Amino acid sequence: MAKEEIKQEENKGGAGLWIALAVVAVALAVGAFVMTKNGVAETETDKSEITASAEGQEGEEPMIKLGNPVVAVVNQEEIKRSDVFTFISSLPEQVRAMPIESLFPMALEQVINNKLVTTKASSANLENDPEVEQLVAQNKEQIIRNVYLERQVNERVTQKKLLDSYNELLAQIGDVQETKASHILVETEEEAREVVKQLDEGADFAELAKEKSTGPSAEAGGDLGYFAKNEMVPEFAEAAFALDPGAYSKDPVQTQFGWHVIKVEERRKRPEPEFELVKPQLEAQLRQQILTELVQEWQEDAKISKFDINGEPVQN
Repeated sequence: MAKEEIKQEENKGGAGLWIALAVVAVALAVGAFVMTKNGVAETETDKSEITASAEGQEGEEPMIKLGNPVVAVVNQEEIKRSDVFTFISSLPEQVRAMPIESLFPMALEQVINNKLVTTKASSANLENDPEVEQLVAQNKEQIIRNVYLERQVNERVTQKKLLDSYNELLAQIGDVQETKASHILVETEEEAREVVKQLDEGADFAELAKEKSTGPSAEAGGDLGYFAKNEMVPEFAEAAFALDPGAYSKDPVQTQFGWHVIKVEERRKRPEPEFELVKPQLEAQLRQQILTELVQEWQEDAKISKFDINGEPVQN
């Protein structure tokens, strides 16, 4: 079994793919009714823009020539590559991580659809329509609130507060001991004891794992990497952390996955996460905390009366 399969919470990786596909479908469907920004500068496509659009891809990036070529023409109106990249930048991160060779054609199709809808809507002369004016006013209020809150929070997010949050995180993590181990997984106790016998006779653990283990880690010689005690099912964790580095289990260990012969390579204190690595998460938490405190402070300074659904005073 791979390390993930011995963990107490099994990783349901397949769900991630379906979620990503669903997000793409929703984002592109909704995009048809959302007006994209007009007047994008017709300058050469910036190299960083190209790189950002291909973010999250594995392997070699597709060859994208510099410049800002026309990628479509709709009723004699040109759509530039930068228009498509602008649309892509508005999509969820999970969608932007798709390979650019797959994402670009779908995004282009959506930009074309947006252009068609915008043209049709413009010809309807809805600028002074009461419903449109009401929606514009509502959106304006929301934008003003968002900009104000953003600026208020930005003023209060400092490097010192981020470092304080980082130190609090390190204190919460504490000293976590990790074990680096390999294992050979077989179906029966008899097979496991035969593996132990061969190891006692001098067989190489990694080669035996490649030959006999039924888990995905077999190709890597049974290597599971480093793990903390609470990251594995209890039976496996207890046995692994009871072994000295360099030793293997003389008595096979049974778990829900089968029978394991475990070899411990080494033990260490888990390295502390680097500040820059966790900074985005820390900043997001800090911003939420600051926002909550600001709203609470404003509520305390305000005189607020609440009534129930029938307009009757609420008894506190």
